[in-house]
Amino acid sequence: MVFAAAIVQSVIGMGFGQIAGPLLLLINHDFVPVPILIMGMVVATINAIKGRREIVTAQLSFALCGRIAGAITAAWAMAFIIDQEIFSLVFAGLILLAVGISFGKWKILPTGKALLFAGAASGFMGTITSVGAPPMGIVYQHSPGPTVRATLNAFFSLGTVASLSALGWFGLLRLDHLIFAAMLTPALIMGTWVSKYLMAYVDKRFRKLVLGICIVSSLVVIWDALA
Repeated sequence: MVFAAAIVQSVIGMGFGQIAGPLLLLINHDFVPVPILIMGMVVATINAIKGRREIVTAQLSFALCGRIAGAITAAWAMAFIIDQEIFSLVFAGLILLAVGISFGKWKILPTGKALLFAGAASGFMGTITSVGAPPMGIVYQHSPGPTVRATLNAFFSLGTVASLSALGWFGLLRLDHLIFAAMLTPALIMGTWVSKYLMAYVDKRFRKLVLGICIVSSLVVIWDALA
């Protein structure tokens, strides 16, 4: 699952938590969210460095400001609020609504305000569930594949640091989380290497794949919250 998730993250710029999270959760609840966040950060960093010339830094700054605020709020919610499932259901429902709207005439573009809001939603949702990609994917659905891939990987690389820092501040990081992530890193590296052979195929179907990942992500979060 980590191998497949690394491929998806590399070719689209998002999707690691959505692919790896659900089945790893069935194996051991401790895989989510911290080890998934750590591994997602590693694969995003590798791909951000590879595509650094395509990163739109102005857009990235807006999204990261939102991500930091969302991550801090989520860590507070995890530390002090028992019923986190309510947050998960609300955010997943909003993502599905946004995907439905995007199929209509309303065209969502990566403006400063949109990126700030999407970054905050991503930080909150990603810190609680390890699935933070959908808000950013919806905003970037009409942008060119290489630009989206590089900018989103940079966003998740730096943004995950904010999420992990917030979790650490509230005492939610443990040594076994690092061990779990380290054990699965070889599969992650192999998936990242294989992904380079799939770039051309993905770019031709980029928007459909992005929205598909958003829908699957939201359904996974809803399933997990109701299980």
